[in-house]
Amino acid sequence: MKNIFALSLLFLSPIPIFAGFPEGEKGVDTEKIENAYKLPCEEIGSDNCIARSLGISACTWMFQVRDGMDTKDALPLSDEVFVALMKGNNLDINQMYDEDGSIKKTIKKEAIQRIRICRKATIQALPNLIKDLPKGIDLSDERKQGLANAFPMEYLRMFENIRKNK
Repeated sequence: MKNIFALSLLFLSPIPIFAGFPEGEKGVDTEKIENAYKLPCEEIGSDNCIARSLGISACTWMFQVRDGMDTKDALPLSDEVFVALMKGNNLDINQMYDEDGSIKKTIKKEAIQRIRICRKATIQALPNLIKDLPKGIDLSDERKQGLANAFPMEYLRMFENIRKNK
């Protein structure tokens, strides 16, 4: 009950709550994220913590693109957030992968759910993310829905591709 109350305060609070994420020209305060954003990893396990960190990172990317930041600048910023979350919670990125370089199924499943939390921001970011569509291709509502559905898997695939191309 105590946790439900705390979560409701976080999501329903009219007072802005900051966790060290984008702060003016500085970008992100990674030290603040490392020190202040602690996940209950001992209670929920490192796989769940990694999945949550991936979700926060993906959503950070979409929020920044939605708000007009160029994707080439927003992606490294979300990577910084991911690294800070992992470091601050004493998580090892190597724990995220199976032997073949794929993200563990348990992590992938939860990360996809977490990334879908920012689905609305993803849909809103799409015009900024895909600026130059080939002639004749429209970014219809149906296409936006399909791209938003695919985004979580594609985001995680980036990590797998990096790992497998090591």
